[in-house]
Amino acid sequence: MLQQQLAYKLAFYSYDSYRFRGLVCLVLLPIIIIIQLFGFSQNVGLIFALLACFLGGGLFIGGALKELFKLYFGFNAFLSISVFAALGFGIFGILQGGTLNSGWAFVEVDFILMLANFIKAKEVKHLKSSFKFMESLDNFISPSCVLMTDQGPKKVFCEEVKIGDIILLKNSYRLAFDGEIVEGATLLDENLLTGNITLASKQVGDKVLAGSINKGKDVQIKVLSSRKTSHIAKVLQAVKASENRKLIKVSALEKTAVRFFAVAIILSISLGLFTSLCLDGKFYSYLFSYACFFMMMVSPVAYMLSVILPWHYLSKVTCKGKIKINDITVLDRTDYSTKVFIDKTGTLTTGHLQVAEIVPAKGVSESVLMKAALSTQQNAQNIFAFALKEWGIKNKMTPLKISSLELHPSYGALVRSGQDTYLAGRRTWLESKGIKVPMPEEEVRKTVFYVAQNDTFLGCIYFTDRLRANASSTVKYLLGLNKRVCLLSGDNTLAISAAAKRAGIKEYYGNMYPTDKAAKISADQNVGEVITMIGDGFNDILALLQADASLAFVPTNNLFTSWVDIIIKGKDFTLVKQIFELYKKGWKAVRLNLLLSFLVALLCYSCILNNTADTWLIFWGFFALNIFLIFLNSLRLKHE
Repeated sequence: MLQQQLAYKLAFYSYDSYRFRGLVCLVLLPIIIIIQLFGFSQNVGLIFALLACFLGGGLFIGGALKELFKLYFGFNAFLSISVFAALGFGIFGILQGGTLNSGWAFVEVDFILMLANFIKAKEVKHLKSSFKFMESLDNFISPSCVLMTDQGPKKVFCEEVKIGDIILLKNSYRLAFDGEIVEGATLLDENLLTGNITLASKQVGDKVLAGSINKGKDVQIKVLSSRKTSHIAKVLQAVKASENRKLIKVSALEKTAVRFFAVAIILSISLGLFTSLCLDGKFYSYLFSYACFFMMMVSPVAYMLSVILPWHYLSKVTCKGKIKINDITVLDRTDYSTKVFIDKTGTLTTGHLQVAEIVPAKGVSESVLMKAALSTQQNAQNIFAFALKEWGIKNKMTPLKISSLELHPSYGALVRSGQDTYLAGRRTWLESKGIKVPMPEEEVRKTVFYVAQNDTFLGCIYFTDRLRANASSTVKYLLGLNKRVCLLSGDNTLAISAAAKRAGIKEYYGNMYPTDKAAKISADQNVGEVITMIGDGFNDILALLQADASLAFVPTNNLFTSWVDIIIKGKDFTLVKQIFELYKKGWKAVRLNLLLSFLVALLCYSCILNNTADTWLIFWGFFALNIFLIFLNSLRLKHE
């Protein structure tokens, strides 16, 4: 079902196009009403109705023709036929010589097109912020850098740098090229590329990627790519290449348009046939007029509001504002998805470390090791310090009183307490201070923190990223929906395997860059999988764009979030479960709205046939009743 819908996706027109046509219809609406109220010739009303069709309905009629040529019947065709039915009913009244007061049909023609244009404008409004995001990508990487020349460092434009040149990457600067360190050692923030919250230690001979930020000492780097062919440049180019694909949507109005129209046509013809057989006169004239009249009562106005209002209230009040739905049609795609990919750091996990394992050296107690580590970090503000302080509070351990403190950001800390000196931080930093670390290097398994007292190694502490609240139960829920769950991360495979095991996920992939994640999703889509991707940052953007449905844990709105179908602002992973449950709740309300529309239309039809009062007064009364019931049924979602 979903694949068939995707095969007929048509690009939206621009937000301004729909809004302009809606405003034109809004201006024409009071004019047509005045013509009808004050008894002007119905020919004048026809002229304005035709003008509304030409100016306000052009996009829908053109779209309907394109769809019908592709043998697809969607909302555009339903809207166009309904408008022509109302228009035909009005023209039929004129041809009857004024015996049938059908001028109000022209009012409905204009009202239908006005509402349709404004609804379509709202559906594509969020795309305007996407264009701003696209423009911001051009300035993402600095256009200049520091080139090492025979005369010394020289600031130049990146276009002047050639492959093989040596550049100087200063502290806090973002690297514009892929390269290799030829002098110095530093720590790089690769969170943008890998999502890893800890810094990567880089030395001479190590490869470095564009987009990384230098968080350590100045280093010299040999350029191995141009600015336009670097790893991050390829990511940005892929994001821009996704623009056309993201502009193509399947409107929520498409899903039930065919079924609603089919039922409306069958009922219209049946009632028209029944009525014409019961009345004296021209059989075909009665059949046509009464069939068109019923089509007007179950007009696209009732259909559009029946479908749009439930999703509107669901998207506005979901989970007390913790979920923002940019594209309501995503709920349909999440329900049909067969596989859910989840990023690890910041998505499945909180992005905050916690003490996972304490390994004291031989002859050293755990309390001595932890007190020393806690003492070195008592005035620090980093992810390790926060984890240690949390452990200290939980275990009621207070740090030593210190007389001096030396903080070396991203490397380690040195403190003095009485006659003792305590050091804690990275292995390379302790070794640079003359401390021999007898334990094997195991940073590939978990994040490690080494501790020493004076010249004596005390042991190490392993940290791990904690799972979000209810992550395991939500994964179990997704598996219960017969969806395959897979974990993706830029972290090393051993680290991601531990998180996958805790969450109950059996399939996982590590050491993945943004392009790798997108390629994996694309490969699965090529074999028929429908993918939902759950991420949290720019390093997931290609995967989010590639997926059929995209969800992202983002604390605040920014330009990046305009490309995400659903933004999750809470910390609880249960919110993902609630998103998957919204689909059934929404469509239940939609189906009830559509049923109410048919029931009210049948009741109205019956009253008109058995009542001598003003036909149009009855029509507009029941029309208002229908809209009111749809509104009430949709509004209840706000309070459930």
